[in-house]
Amino acid sequence: MEITNEILKKFDSDLKNIPASNVIKNTVATNGIYKSSENLSSKINMDPVFSIDLNTSSVTDQMKSGLCWVFAALNTLRHPIEQEFKIKDFELSQGYILFWDKLEKSNFFYSNVINTANLPVGNRKVDFLMTTPQQDGGQWDMVCALIEKYGLVPKSVMPDTFSRKNSTELNDVLNKKLRKDAIVLRELVKQNASSEKIEETKEKMLSEIYRILIYSVGTPPTVFNWSYRDKDKNYHEDKGITPQQFFKKYINWNLSDYVSIINSPTDDKPFNHVYTVEMLGNVVRGRPVRHLNLDIKEFKSLAIKQLKSGESVWFGSDVGQSSDSKLGIMDPDLHNIDHLFESDFSMTKAQRLDYAESLMTHAMVITGVNLDEDTPTKWKVENSWGQDVGTKGYFTMSDKWFDEYTYQIVINKKYLPENLQLILKNETNNPKILSPWDPMGALA
Repeated sequence: MEITNEILKKFDSDLKNIPASNVIKNTVATNGIYKSSENLSSKINMDPVFSIDLNTSSVTDQMKSGLCWVFAALNTLRHPIEQEFKIKDFELSQGYILFWDKLEKSNFFYSNVINTANLPVGNRKVDFLMTTPQQDGGQWDMVCALIEKYGLVPKSVMPDTFSRKNSTELNDVLNKKLRKDAIVLRELVKQNASSEKIEETKEKMLSEIYRILIYSVGTPPTVFNWSYRDKDKNYHEDKGITPQQFFKKYINWNLSDYVSIINSPTDDKPFNHVYTVEMLGNVVRGRPVRHLNLDIKEFKSLAIKQLKSGESVWFGSDVGQSSDSKLGIMDPDLHNIDHLFESDFSMTKAQRLDYAESLMTHAMVITGVNLDEDTPTKWKVENSWGQDVGTKGYFTMSDKWFDEYTYQIVINKKYLPENLQLILKNETNNPKILSPWDPMGALA
């Protein structure tokens, strides 16, 4: 069917039959779609008061970088440090993790380029690699792989640089270099170069990446001195400590106890199975990405169980859906665009994933929940966008929004029932492999 003048006249007639069309047109033209469809009752229902509210400190600010997954992970780790060692507004160095992530992602990219070098340009896997050789985003298992290998340091030991706070230029330069290097590596494979020659070339490329990162992000310390005063004004000092020693002394989590749980109700991912994503990761021979897919009821119950124990929950979601960053509200009822336009925009969670309407875009930390006879009504969320949004940087997420747009949580496996622990044990080393472009491979 083509659009004809007769059809356009019918469209116009249909519009004129809506009594309030002129009022709606003027309102939307003046205020925009979301402001015009804002639902006042959502603001009232999302009052930031919670029956379970963990003791946390002021929020951090990722600024103009895509490091939400790093900020969320380090926030889950810093709160116990603040409590145990009585340190106010303490931060771990996000730049330290950024440095090693960029270097490891570059090496991971080179390895994938070599492994796919016999595939032609235009092959979907090759195109996928070249579209974004590396980026700021990541997942829980990826930050764990970095911490397990490199440890952590306080932010005062490796503070922010321009490129940590605004990573656009660094990403542009790195991706330009990685694509150029991909040409060289693919050509070496086609010429049947020896593995020694390929590795030698790759090592030189990595040395150049290392130099770019040193100039842009700073030099990550191998040994450092750290001092602080606690809330009681007592002075403490550690001399000659390594990043690995710092992690063990001040955090000492067994990161292998924490597992990624997803809720992906699509037909291709039956619940109660472990999944991984092809070509997803950062550290070669490091911790792989693994997801246990559960139905939403079990998914939420685990988050509540961990909060009740006094521990926050790292989670990944599609933060741009039905949310207002200034108000700090995430709620499907916040905007009523269906009624505004008299059109049905509804989709199931599975449909949004299958038809590219939604995927995980942002990681944050759940630090509270409001329970009505053990049924959650809203959740408290620690974001990493500074204190000028929401309630001093904290957001309120409705339980309905949790159901529809939360895709991943990180749970200590001790909270899993025995049947799920058995699934993890049996399938972690033999997971079902998803395509590189699967939505559960999205990086927050």
